[in-house]
Amino acid sequence: MEATCSSSSFHKLEQIIMKLSEGKESLVSEEVSKLMRSLVKCKQVLCPEDLQTVCMFIEESHLGRCYWRHHLCLLLQLVAATFNSVLQNPTARNGEWGYITVKTCLQLFQVMSKEVAPLVWSEVESSETLQSILGALVQVIMGKTANKDTRLLAGTALSMLVNTALQPALGARSVLTLFQLFNQGPGELRFGELKVDTCAPSPDGLERLVLTRGLLTCCKNEILSSRLESHPHQACLLLDVLFPVVYALNKEQKDHRYYCFQVFSLWLQRIQENLTTIWEVKEGRILAQNSELLHQLTQLVWNNAESLVEGVSEFVHSSFQLLLEIYCLECKHFEDPKRPLYEQFLQRIILMPWQVKARYFPLCAVLPYVGTEKVLDTYQDLPQHLLNCLSTNHLCPAASEVYKAILQQQHKEWAKGKEQVTEEDLAQKWALHWLPTLSSALSSPVSILQSNASSYLLVWTLRLFPSSYPLLAEAFSSGDTAQLRAWVTLLNVRKNITGVLPSDSETVKRLSCCLHSGEENVRLAVLSLLCGSPRTNQALSEMEIRLLKEFLPLNLNCDSSSFRQLFQASVKKALVRLRDSCLSQLRGKMHKAAKKSAETDPERPLAQAVDFVEWLLQLSISFLTPGSNYQRKKTALLLLAAVLETCTDTWSPEKKKGQPPQNMTLLLNWSRQRGCWDFFSQRNLLALLSCLQDSTNEIRELASDLLIRYFPPVFPESIAVALFECAQEGLSSPRVQEAEAGAVLMKTILQKSDSSILKRLFPEAKSASTLECQSLCFTQHLLFLLQAHYTLACQDLLQAASTKPMHGPIAALRRCLLEVPEVAVSMLEGQRRQSWQELLGSLVTTLRDIGAFLIGVLQGRQGPSASQQAAAPSFADMGNAIGSLIMMGKGQEQEGEEDSVLLSEEHSLILTCCWVSVKEIGLLLGGLAEKFLPLAPSAGPELLLTLPILKMTANLFQEILLKCRHWGAVEGCSMGFTKFCAALLNHPDAELQAIPGTILAQGLDLLSGPRSSSITRRAAGFPMLFLCILVGEDSTRSRPLLAHCIQTLLVLANTPLPQNWDQTLDLPQVSALHVLQTLVRGSGLGNALLQYVTPMMSLFLKALGSPCWAMRNAAIQLFSALTTRMLGQKRSRDDSRPQDGVSPQAFFSHYPQLKDILLGELQSALEMEREPKEGRLRLCPSLHAILTLLAKLQPGADSLDSISTCFLEPLLQLAGNPIYAVRAMAAKALVPVVPASEYGNVLLRLAGDLNKPGSVLSHNALHGQLLQIRAVLAQALAMNCLSRDARLSIAQQIEGHIWMVTPAQRCPLIRSAYLQVISLLVETCTQSFVEHIQRIVSSELGSLGPGQKAGSSDVQIGSAVFHQVIACFLCSEAARLAGAERVGAVCSLLQEADADVQLAILTWVVEREEERCKELEKALRQTLLDNLWSALQNTRNREVLKSYLEALMHLHSSPASRTQVVSHKLLGSTSACVGVLLSMAETGSSGPDLIFQALSVASLLFVLGSKPKDDSLLERWCLILEQYSKSVSCEVLRLGAARSLKLAGADMVQNALETFCPSLTSVAVRLIDVGIYLLQDEVQEVRREAAVFASYVQQVSGTSPRESFVFIQGNRGLTCLLQLLLEKFGGHQKTFDALLCHLPQVDLSSILKELEAKKVISLYKEDEPNVFAEPAVLSRLLLPFLLQLLDGVSTSTQLWESVLCWLRATGPGILHNLQQCKDWWSQDAITPLHMKALACAKVHTATTVLLVNARLLARALETLEQTNASASEISCSSQELRQELVLVEGLLAQQGMAPISTSLHGATDARAF
Repeated sequence: MEATCSSSSFHKLEQIIMKLSEGKESLVSEEVSKLMRSLVKCKQVLCPEDLQTVCMFIEESHLGRCYWRHHLCLLLQLVAATFNSVLQNPTARNGEWGYITVKTCLQLFQVMSKEVAPLVWSEVESSETLQSILGALVQVIMGKTANKDTRLLAGTALSMLVNTALQPALGARSVLTLFQLFNQGPGELRFGELKVDTCAPSPDGLERLVLTRGLLTCCKNEILSSRLESHPHQACLLLDVLFPVVYALNKEQKDHRYYCFQVFSLWLQRIQENLTTIWEVKEGRILAQNSELLHQLTQLVWNNAESLVEGVSEFVHSSFQLLLEIYCLECKHFEDPKRPLYEQFLQRIILMPWQVKARYFPLCAVLPYVGTEKVLDTYQDLPQHLLNCLSTNHLCPAASEVYKAILQQQHKEWAKGKEQVTEEDLAQKWALHWLPTLSSALSSPVSILQSNASSYLLVWTLRLFPSSYPLLAEAFSSGDTAQLRAWVTLLNVRKNITGVLPSDSETVKRLSCCLHSGEENVRLAVLSLLCGSPRTNQALSEMEIRLLKEFLPLNLNCDSSSFRQLFQASVKKALVRLRDSCLSQLRGKMHKAAKKSAETDPERPLAQAVDFVEWLLQLSISFLTPGSNYQRKKTALLLLAAVLETCTDTWSPEKKKGQPPQNMTLLLNWSRQRGCWDFFSQRNLLALLSCLQDSTNEIRELASDLLIRYFPPVFPESIAVALFECAQEGLSSPRVQEAEAGAVLMKTILQKSDSSILKRLFPEAKSASTLECQSLCFTQHLLFLLQAHYTLACQDLLQAASTKPMHGPIAALRRCLLEVPEVAVSMLEGQRRQSWQELLGSLVTTLRDIGAFLIGVLQGRQGPSASQQAAAPSFADMGNAIGSLIMMGKGQEQEGEEDSVLLSEEHSLILTCCWVSVKEIGLLLGGLAEKFLPLAPSAGPELLLTLPILKMTANLFQEILLKCRHWGAVEGCSMGFTKFCAALLNHPDAELQAIPGTILAQGLDLLSGPRSSSITRRAAGFPMLFLCILVGEDSTRSRPLLAHCIQTLLVLANTPLPQNWDQTLDLPQVSALHVLQTLVRGSGLGNALLQYVTPMMSLFLKALGSPCWAMRNAAIQLFSALTTRMLGQKRSRDDSRPQDGVSPQAFFSHYPQLKDILLGELQSALEMEREPKEGRLRLCPSLHAILTLLAKLQPGADSLDSISTCFLEPLLQLAGNPIYAVRAMAAKALVPVVPASEYGNVLLRLAGDLNKPGSVLSHNALHGQLLQIRAVLAQALAMNCLSRDARLSIAQQIEGHIWMVTPAQRCPLIRSAYLQVISLLVETCTQSFVEHIQRIVSSELGSLGPGQKAGSSDVQIGSAVFHQVIACFLCSEAARLAGAERVGAVCSLLQEADADVQLAILTWVVEREEERCKELEKALRQTLLDNLWSALQNTRNREVLKSYLEALMHLHSSPASRTQVVSHKLLGSTSACVGVLLSMAETGSSGPDLIFQALSVASLLFVLGSKPKDDSLLERWCLILEQYSKSVSCEVLRLGAARSLKLAGADMVQNALETFCPSLTSVAVRLIDVGIYLLQDEVQEVRREAAVFASYVQQVSGTSPRESFVFIQGNRGLTCLLQLLLEKFGGHQKTFDALLCHLPQVDLSSILKELEAKKVISLYKEDEPNVFAEPAVLSRLLLPFLLQLLDGVSTSTQLWESVLCWLRATGPGILHNLQQCKDWWSQDAITPLHMKALACAKVHTATTVLLVNARLLARALETLEQTNASASEISCSSQELRQELVLVEGLLAQQGMAPISTSLHGATDARAF
């Protein structure tokens, strides 16, 4: 009985009982009978629980079915009585009770059909009880209930009743009667021998869907396919009754699109199942070529192929397959060999743009019928289109399905009929078709394409054609980065499929190169390769462990969140392998306990695995300090989570998979015996506690989760007490992050405390019962704390905002009440229920008072009058109110002062306190309703949140949303209010359900009433009030609130404006529009709003013509929301690319009424254009918006008679519109409405309509026609849907109008448009024509003298644009034909033309890289270099100069281009050019962008073989790099320094290594130092450029072989630079000084004093100039290098002098701070002050630097002692200092301050960073 809620549990128990009852069947049967009798005894109506029990016994229990078969009449009477009772109660029929009642009927009709059949179909045995049930089911289907799921189930139940028919004809007749009833309205229904009078509500269209779905789901085939005797012409139920309904539903029903197409898919499935019978009934074919049925079916599947409704695409896919399969079976049956439908489908697919996702499912469906050879021959662009799809995430699955289907079909075709075909032969055939495509994708520079190709294409390739591996490996044999990435990906996929990883030396060597690649995806691929394995118990090899230890520390601070997630997932795979392999070995040891192993050390693999996990644990913990940046801490936490999840025995009840193995304790004990795996040590605990006080939410949440999930259930008492003090201090901080950290601390302490800790925390709590309930005790304390803060705020809000703001305690209450599972458990306990109810009531009352107080403060009112103002206060009013409070808090009177742009500290404090508190109130109240309303207390009917409390909450939400302007507060309250409304609307209590409806009605009344003030910012929070209520409605029901709200808003928005409307006040019509656009834009309502699209679009078009600006503005916002909702979210940034959207055919099929509306508006616009009034243009306000909507549609593959082509003529006529924007948008809109098959004809028509010279036609019309030709032609060429003959015909027509580009045409815009059309057709035009065009445009530019401005003598609008188009045309032609004359002409223009032309050419060089040829590129490069000096002299146009320098750098972007030696023309002026460029960088007056380019070009000149003779230039350049590499410089300048270092830095280092020149050596050291700074920059691009410099330096220094050169990762580059300094420049004086400069100069004593001082916390912390830099981590990294430098002081006098100088200057301070550190952390107990220090980044950095300096000092003293020298400033020996250092490190470790770990960053492992 207790298992009746779970079908699986009940079934298992039933099986157990049946097994145990063998031989005792009668006893068990009697017990079940007693149980069933007790269930219904003395009951007239069954409750939901009883019905559920009956259902379960009927469905799963044999004995239960036997009992109810013998007592069927009783059960039917009870069900009928229950049904009648339920239908009378609105709450019951719309809820679970109604649903389970219908389900009971369904079970009865299904399981007991033989017993029920006579009661329906026999005149003698017909049952009035069953007649009543039938009537109730019909009422439910007709809409008596608002629950959609109940209605759908009723349709299935009624279909099951049809199945009881004794003859198929009787069942079919009953179905026909039901549909006639729905069509004719209420009346008598005769169902078999049952008669029912129906008087159900008026049908809403869903009843036909419900019944049809039920019939198609479960009705017997013989009934569906039986011949209808009452119908002529061989009619059957499936074709002649159900299909018209299915077709009409998909054409008309807009609200239930998912179910409508599901019904269509089910209908096709049933047709397929009954084809033979249907052919017999119809006596012929049903899908003949020209049949109406085939036309309707194809129209339905194509119209819905692009549906945006979730789930429909799956039905579309299956429908295509079913339709084609039915067609194939019929053609085979009737021996029809033609089968033209396949060809039609294929042609339509090809004509669709590749961006349309709907084209790929039909392609998969048609593929088996036409064959892969024909598809690939006909659709030659398919491979490229698949790659395009892989570059677009949402198209990847579709492209993968197509590729997989083609490969499967090809494998089948190639292997068919061939017995001895080998895998190698199949692979060779595959390579002919796909090897170039796949290899180009895997080596693509586009990361998304490469990733998706490996995830989708490569996997299926290796699975279906395993012998393709060597072919692919050979294709990726080169050494560039793209090839390495592809090769690693290939290895990875092959290993995952086969489990084999090649171990030859060449493979290992290439893997080592990839391990430190600068590309993240290459490193991730290597990591996945090392960690993954098909078998989880396969141990990691020594090589894999060695590489992982080398790899993991270098990748902890990656910026990418996805990298971190994949990083953790791969490491987790490795940990699972280690764990499972260890357990396997331990089990093997147990089995072989009496035998001796043949191995010398059988435990070595086990110890190796345990040691690696221990190493990974220590690595993670060591970087959880505040001294690490966010990226490193987040990665360390993820690694720690992976270790704890994998290697502990903690059970996670909420997880179905991933639980620890049963014998995990065995491995834990073995590890702990070795002194490893102490996961829950105090050091680890303190490290995580420091993360709880982090400033970022992600770090706090993850650390808290790890502590709660894995660590022991109770904190140590001293830690808990200290942590509680820190939490309380955090809750009193005005800083939001610190208050949130305090809230997380409170939640964590609550879950990690027991009664003894509570006694320490709350000594005033004397009640033992209170202390026993930890959550109640904590919550009471937080509530008292909140009330104390509120009391202070009422007295002095300024002081409260500074010292005790309210948002901290509210946030803590929210977390403790809503995120701690034990709280809900405690509330269900009867003895504590009353206490909780009182506490929640007091809490809500307090929050109500706080909310009213804060709103009153912002309104400038206190007391009861604060709530009188209906509208939100303006920002000016709030500013004045806060200013008054500040003056009152300071005891001053407010004086008139000048307005300040910046807010004062006091103003920000109050504003933050108010808004954040209001936001937290909304989140808390919503969470309370969501979490505690559904709770069912064990005793008493009263709710935990009583009705008055809920009404109080509702009023508070209204107040906040109506009187708030701050979007953060509105958003937070909206989230809470949505949860509140959803909880109320889904509650069974009718009184609670009515609350949101009442609020909605009040909101609509307020909306329609007059306003006393204006609400800006999209009506502030007012629209969110409506959205929250409507989102809370159950999506499975009819949404009555939504329908009422939308209709009311539409009526209100359509109301005419009053004659005397005031534009300074909000109009109800404007507010209604704002509410509508908020509803449409909100994601919560989704597709429920699609049925209202047409009226809202009509409203928008009407509002655009309003005289009120606010109406027009609101209408435009509504239009934006509507287009997003109708067409889908834009997935690409480039708005010009047709990435998304639907075709016009699909769009107007979904919204058929919109076609006439939009077409009518276009016709009106054309009429207004033809009839100017009094010489003035009459503009149509809605025209541009309509054109924008049409332009957003996707080009389709429809025929010329499709529904969208009615827009063709109006759009063509709009070419003559006088407004340029309209002409341009009309050209864009023309593209989707023209079918792809008609592009050629439309282009010929447009070209033919162009007028001849001298004919009368407006310039506007001519310009518009050219724009339309260009738009359509570009799309046609992109789709490759024009034949060569068509292109020749179009080109011939265009060539005949060459006068349009000559001076005979006076309009430059027309000449530009014509030339752009020619640019698209240039390859098709005749050679003589192209040469003529070139002469014309060249003479046009030649008419401009050097430096002459275009059009200076005769100003013409658009002339500059025309000249820029000419320049681009000439550049493209020079690149295409590569003739010396054309290339020379372009270079000449670059030197002599005006600024606009020069800028156009330079822009073309940068942006059109794919069009450049080598000859043109070389000539342009030389021209730019030769004319650099003259360009630098002409600095009047800085935009041209910047573009000039950018183009010069762009042409030298590849390393090969930088080997070109400058010409003699520039050679003499190189130093002067460098000097000018450096001067521009030094002065800083040219702007960052120009300085960036100048610095890059100066660096370029250093490496072009023209090194300046004057070393001062090199010195200046070096100083500039040092200046701009610092974090205080702007990002562009730091990037410029990194770029310059990449260009010339490695050459300078190489010169220093080769020449041994002291000055060059000094420069090299300084440049390497600059590289170290830049590799720590917070901008990833800067670090990447600096890493390239490090890669080059590694190569030129000889530490990396040239044949295996790859660009290395930044952290690897940093260690390489440090290693180079040590090895090549270790004896130089500046090396030691440069490294010491990277150790922060911090004084631990002053930092600790600052920490101890209790001062008022300001609202904002000072930002760090570089949040990515980690001084503490860098100090740990530098230590081994500095120690090695000290080891070599005996060989370098200069170095020894530097060390002595440093020792004397810093030695005494180091010793003093070391003693201070020892004294401060010598206490045994952990105090709140220690806990604050634990979370302080400054303290961690200072202690780390102190320990590094102390170790350096010890080594220096040791060296000093060895040379018998002395330093009087140092008062101890090296041995004494080392002993002191060990003592201090021990103290720090006890307090959670991680010491320097030599195992991680010692001299033996300098790469561990």
